[in-house]
Parts: sequence; C-alpha cells; structure tokens
Amino acid sequence: MKIQRIAPGLALAGALACASTSTSGESLNPQPTNVTEFHVSVFNACTDDVTLLVGTSQQSGRKVLLFKTSRDSFAGTNESVWLLDEKEQPIALYQPIQGNQKLRVTADCTGLQREP
Repeated sequence: MKIQRIAPGLALAGALACASTSTSGESLNPQPTNVTEFHVSVFNACTDDVTLLVGTSQQSGRKVLLFKTSRDSFAGTNESVWLLDEKEQPIALYQPIQGNQKLRVTADCTGLQREP
C-alpha cells in the first residue's frame, strides 16, 4: 500500500474552505459571528428545487427558492443560511464570512459547500 503525503498548506486550505459549512449529523446551530455584510452567489447542483432559509435563527428569516441546477444570489448581515428538506426542516448550515463568496448546494441535495 502506497501512502501519499499532503502538503501541510493544502491540508490547512482544505480545512479552512470547509470551516463554515455543516451537513447532516453535525450541529445546525450557528456560532456567534461579527459579519456585518455579506453577498452570496449560490449554485444549486441538485437536480431538485431546494429552499434556503436566511436568517438569525432556524425559526425566522427569509426563504430563497433555488430551481434545479440554477444560480441565484442574496446579501445579508449577521445571518446564517440553512438548507431545508422537503418538510422545511434544516439539514445543512452555512455561516457566511465577510464580503463576497460562492456557495453550492451539493448534487445529492443534502449539503452546502463553499466554493473557492
């Protein structure tokens, strides 16, 4: 069996790229943040329409409907983004960072991934 070594910088970059996303089985409660303004461009790689909830809690906020394989964008302040299932229950969490960023709904329709 051959073991490949990953450069420490790549491992760190990968960890940072995923640092603000959560998927099923992980905590869907946002951590405190100091983000004052963000803009998210989101692509739905899922072949179904999905709903995102943008707000300060899982019980309040505005809903963003993303049609299958489409892109949309939205802006906000000190808010989080939840991916909702067909029963409108949160199944994934993304905490935006300050400024512009790209986000993807995963092809299996269960997660949110930050794009470089």
